[in-house]
This record gives sequence, C-alpha cells and structure tokens, in this order.
Amino acid sequence: MRWGFAAVWLLFLIYPIASVVSSDTLSRTERIVTLIVLGCFALVYVLACVYVLFRRDLPEEVRARRSIAVFVLLIALAAAAMVTLGEDVFSLAPYLMAVSAFAFALPIAVATCVVLLGAAIIAPEVVTGWSVDTGIVVMLLVVGPTLLAVRVLRSREELREQTVAASRRLNEQLAVVAERERVARDVHDILGHSLTVMTVKSELAGRLVDVDPDAAKAELADLHRISREALAEIRATVGGLRSPDLATELLSARTALVAAQIEPSLPGDVEVVNPAHRVLFAWALREAATNVVRHSGATQAWVTLEENMIRISDDGVGLTGRADGNGLRGLRERVHASGGTLRVAGEPGTGTTIEVQV
Repeated sequence: MRWGFAAVWLLFLIYPIASVVSSDTLSRTERIVTLIVLGCFALVYVLACVYVLFRRDLPEEVRARRSIAVFVLLIALAAAAMVTLGEDVFSLAPYLMAVSAFAFALPIAVATCVVLLGAAIIAPEVVTGWSVDTGIVVMLLVVGPTLLAVRVLRSREELREQTVAASRRLNEQLAVVAERERVARDVHDILGHSLTVMTVKSELAGRLVDVDPDAAKAELADLHRISREALAEIRATVGGLRSPDLATELLSARTALVAAQIEPSLPGDVEVVNPAHRVLFAWALREAATNVVRHSGATQAWVTLEENMIRISDDGVGLTGRADGNGLRGLRERVHASGGTLRVAGEPGTGTTIEVQV
C-alpha cells in the first residue's frame, strides 16, 4: 500500500522530466544533472512514504524528526533543480504538500499547502523571465485540498481504531475483574456454607462422643463427606465448571438445619420452579440456609418455592442492623445480573425473610 501510494504520485514527475528533455536552452550536462536531481528527489520521496509517513509502528517523536529531515531534504533538492527548471520547479510542490499533509500537525500542513500555492502564483510575477503556469496552479489547487481531506479522514480512522482498541482493552480488564469477582463470590458461598455445616457437625460429634459413640461416628463420617464435596466444588468453581443444583441444595439445607437443631419445613421437589431460575434460587437457598444456621438462633425455618420466586424465613432474632456481609452482597450481584430483585426483611425478635423474585 505504501509503495502504491508513492508510485501513483510519481506520475507528477512526468511534467518536469518532459520539460528537461524537451528544453532547447539546457546543455546536455545540465539535463543530466537535473535528471539526477529529480531522480534523487523521487527516491527520497518514495523512501519517506515507505519508512516514515505511513509507518504506524514508529514512535511519534522519531517520526516527527524524520519527517522534518525529509521535508528539508526535498526542499534542498527542489532548490537545486530550480536552477535549470525555473518556474517548472513548482511541479514538485505536490510532493512537499504530501509530506506536510501526512507528517505535520494539521494547522502546519494547511499553512504549508497555502504557502506553496501562493509561491506558485506570486513567484513567476516577481522573478524575471518566469511566467505563471496555469496547469501547475490548477494541479496544486486540486492536490492540496485532496491531501488535507485524506489526512483528516485518515486521522479519524486512526482515532476510531484507537478507540476500538481502548474499548477492547477495557472490556478485557472488566472481564478479568468480573471473573475474579465470580470466583471470589462462589468460593465464599461454597466455603461459607460448607464450613458452617462442618462446624455444627463437629460440635455435635463432640457432644455425642461420650453419650452415643455410634452417632458421633456417623456425624464424623458425614463431616468427612461434606469436606470432600466442598473440596470438589472449590476445584470445579476455580475451573468455572460448577453450577449448584436446587434439589441438591434443598437436601443440603435440610442436613445443615437439622444438625443445628432447627426444624426445617422444605418443599418436596423443585418442579414448580422455572428451570431458568433454578441455579439462581440454589445460590439464594445456600446463602440463606448458611445465615440461618450461623446467625439466626432460630428453632424453625421455612422455604417456599414458586415459579419465579424463592422465600426463606426463620423465627430467629431477626435483623440486628448489621450491614450486609460478603454473602448477601454476592447474592445481590447475582440477582441483579439475572434481572431479579432481592428482598431482606425482618424486625428484631421476629425472624428474617430473604426473598428472591425474577
């Protein structure tokens, strides 16, 4: 693409080359020297297009320094050619316009194009023996605005690409944060529930070890099973493979509540619940059951399931004015992400109700 752009603009060199070749006033040596100068001019311009003007991987400072050096070198070569070309030297102005349009700040590029156009009109009027070439002036009137328009469109495209890239990077960062929050939330919910049940069962086994050794052994075996399940769930959560099952959570809640000497009143099945909401309700049941066992001091707990709602209530101490813990905050995030609402209610001494509705 960069070579193509440079090659197209080299067509403008046909004008000064034809002027040199067909000149009756230049000697053979002057023609050769002028053609060499024009060849150097073309070479510098092409190399500038390939290695400076359209290289996006160059640091901005390096690109600016090289662009200024190229522009100065092209002006020097044009000045050398002016000795033999005369007013035809302004046929090289499009190349200077191109360098300024794509390398300099937009105000400087506009000023450069205006100066070159003005020089092509005014210089022939001032310099003896020169005359205004209408063809060159028209060419510059077309080339200058065209190059500036391309520059503006290119700048907008680069800005759009930068915006898209920045948005992509931001989305990647947000995805990482969301994944970390998901893992943290899942690990908290799993460990919070499992460790609560394990604590209750270990305390129960400790009380039973002297009174009923067989029952204590059963509690310890159950404790071992729960610890293995918790470990498996942690591994699955870290791998992003696990979603809780509502029916399983009902059984787990019953086990935890009974172990804590809380009488559970739970539905027999989950078929009434919309399948799309069962995972969310399973998370809600796990968090609520953990809180009932850990904080409520209740003697009874009730779970109600409907198509788009789950309600967990107890007859414990109720809300005590504490701020939501990590578990409830995580549950709120889950419910909000699913488009539902979470309601936590209860006065001191009247029990607590947690309700999720989608």
